[in-house]
Amino acid sequence: MEKCSICGKHYEGYGNNAQPVNNGRCCDECNRTVVIPRRITESVMLKEEQIHGETFK
Repeated sequence: MEKCSICGKHYEGYGNNAQPVNNGRCCDECNRTVVIPRRITESVMLKEEQIHGETFK
């Protein structure tokens, strides 16, 4: 069993890439509740920066 790099609980299987939260592997629950929302937030922020950057140039 592997240990989640976010919550520290043990999980079975391959786990999930925990980036951008950290460089480890995480359980399905942390992937669903921590990693994916963070990726979405960062993606939206990047898109807004690109839009505003083009608008103000």
